[in-house]
Amino acid sequence: MREIITINGERFEGKQFLRTLMYGEGVFETFRFNGKLPDRIEKHYERLNRGAKLLNIPQISKEDFLYYIEKTVSQCESTDLYVKTILVSEGNFDFPLIPYKSNLITVVRPFKERKNRKISLIVAPFRVHSSNPLLKVKTTNFAEKLIANRYAKERGYDDALFLNENGEITETTTANIFWVKGRFMYTPSVDCGLLPGITREAVLQEARKEGFTVVEGRFYLKDIKNADLIFVTNALNGIIRVGKIDFFNQEED
Repeated sequence: MREIITINGERFEGKQFLRTLMYGEGVFETFRFNGKLPDRIEKHYERLNRGAKLLNIPQISKEDFLYYIEKTVSQCESTDLYVKTILVSEGNFDFPLIPYKSNLITVVRPFKERKNRKISLIVAPFRVHSSNPLLKVKTTNFAEKLIANRYAKERGYDDALFLNENGEITETTTANIFWVKGRFMYTPSVDCGLLPGITREAVLQEARKEGFTVVEGRFYLKDIKNADLIFVTNALNGIIRVGKIDFFNQEED
């Protein structure tokens, strides 16, 4: 007997996205399209393919990647857009097999500027592990971040701040984190277990140009408490200041 798949009891034949649904075997990029592709679009493409390589998803050519985005964007009336591209796997459902094809899903909607340019953070109720390779790419294995983000919002905060197994600061569920003390700018090292953000890289380069001493390292909550300025970055919202962090009675490491 052949395999039967139903949705709400009705036969479902479109199987091209089901490996991603079953195993979280997909990678994505999110950015703002404001009248044109972002200046760092090639870096988004390269990171998407790095993640695809890690998961053994067939990579997409740059020409196809850009074409599918621009084709989708051209159907929108607005020129200031939120864009999310998801490279999903297609193949046999057997768990260990390597997918034989990939498809690019592109989600586009009008971009909504944040009304509040300050956010609040709370420390996540569980820790991530620095050895996890998925932390360094953007995959559809997003449940861990979803749980932490909901935890924050249920308590009146905008996002959650992750610590790793050693109690070291890593990132939030959606952004890289920085803090400034005098002429020093600090941010966790990628080795702590975090996404090497594209906007993170740009901020580090600009800070050095402006004469800041940039320190990428291993830091604990005590290192951020007396900062002059704390902010987070991502490709969608740029730089957003952190107005409050609830350390939630965390023990000092």
